[in-house]
Amino acid sequence: MHTDRFENETAFNLLAEPAHQRLLYGALKAANVTKGHPQFEDCVTVAHLTWLAAYQNYAPALPENLPDFRKFAFRRIKWRTVDYLRKQTLRTQAQVPLEKAAELSITPMTQCEQAWQLTDLLTQLLAQCRPGERIYLVEFFLAEQTVPMIMRTHGVSRRTVYNWRASLLVKARAIYAQAR
Repeated sequence: MHTDRFENETAFNLLAEPAHQRLLYGALKAANVTKGHPQFEDCVTVAHLTWLAAYQNYAPALPENLPDFRKFAFRRIKWRTVDYLRKQTLRTQAQVPLEKAAELSITPMTQCEQAWQLTDLLTQLLAQCRPGERIYLVEFFLAEQTVPMIMRTHGVSRRTVYNWRASLLVKARAIYAQAR
């Protein structure tokens, strides 16, 4: 493998010859890339870099094996260009249009943020609750039980459950006011 600067300069000097320029553009044409292609300039750059890589990786001595090197470089340029275009196509196909990206990213994030805020609020409330309030918080929000079900489960009156709820609301407002 030839990687020093002098060898790289030699590779580009070899590429500057008209016959090798035709080879490079012929390989691009074989990969269906013409001057009208939207990524033509990018493909030419890829072809130049591929020429350099082919020159560096070609093992036999070059002046004697130049015809074989031309075939090797042509194939390398053609297939590297095809791979480059395939990757670019896959990348653009995987992208979401800007109009739809806003809907996709912001809406779920807003829902996640609301869930995080609710979880944070419930955690703070749970830390400040008295035993009866804790019962209401766990049963109503986490177990999703109704007021009559909470009454029956814990043997308390409706008024007691409503008092737990009222005191929880006062504490929740205080926590929410601190957060702002």
